[in-house]
Amino acid sequence: MYHLTAFSTIALSLAASVSSLAVPRATPPKGWNFAILEDYNVYHTRYMALSCENKHNTAFFDECCHPLLATQSLSSRPAECNPNATTSATSTSSDDGDDDDLPDCDDEGDDDDVSSAPPAPSPSKAPAAAPAPAPTTSKAPVAAPAPVTTVAAPSSTPKKVVASPAPAAAAPAPQSAVNTGGVATFFYQNNNFGACGQKHSDSDLIAAIDGNRYGNLGAKSSLCGKKVKITNTKNKKSVTVTIEDACPTCENSNSIDLSVGAFQQIATLDQGEVPTAA
Repeated sequence: MYHLTAFSTIALSLAASVSSLAVPRATPPKGWNFAILEDYNVYHTRYMALSCENKHNTAFFDECCHPLLATQSLSSRPAECNPNATTSATSTSSDDGDDDDLPDCDDEGDDDDVSSAPPAPSPSKAPAAAPAPAPTTSKAPVAAPAPVTTVAAPSSTPKKVVASPAPAAAAPAPQSAVNTGGVATFFYQNNNFGACGQKHSDSDLIAAIDGNRYGNLGAKSSLCGKKVKITNTKNKKSVTVTIEDACPTCENSNSIDLSVGAFQQIATLDQGEVPTAA
């Protein structure tokens, strides 16, 4: 399209520059570009019908007397550029076929200067610069995610709360010390020293632990002074006693011998022996 537009512009300007009267030749002039311009016979007939040879240097000549491009139609020009049938016939009959008096016809079909018209595409580049401001708006939302970093602060707080329940896990430990399958009996103090080296009365809440648990009967055990909760598994009564002696005759390692006062807290003396859990 660029070459067509440029050639049309050159052809029009060359034709307009001719000031003398001229009549187009019946034979296409040298250089007539059939690929770009309309059929020469059609142009020649219209040229004669419009009396263009007598209208050089007029607005009419500039509008109506130049050849059309092959892609154009006569309807693209003013109505006065379309000759009627009568004028067309008369103008055609007056043609003498002379080729020598049309100095501008060679120029009408000459496409030698087509390469000189590159300026036409330049206006189309101006609108292309308009989208440039668009990227500036897209950058504005990018700054929004910055506040997300503040979310990290609360996350550290719950971790301190989770650490505090840890000691609660140690609570079940005493349950692991509960021993079942043993029995509780009672014994009188008779003002004797216990294996731990102390004397006690029958009313004191003390106990003698199984000899195997106590250890060396000739020495003070590490269990001396420890407190143990004894529960009668039949009536669920309990008593807390202090280990002050050893019981070599206890039924098993989970059995215990209580003072009279301690035994009476969970059973009657006539029962003599009750199942326990400690």
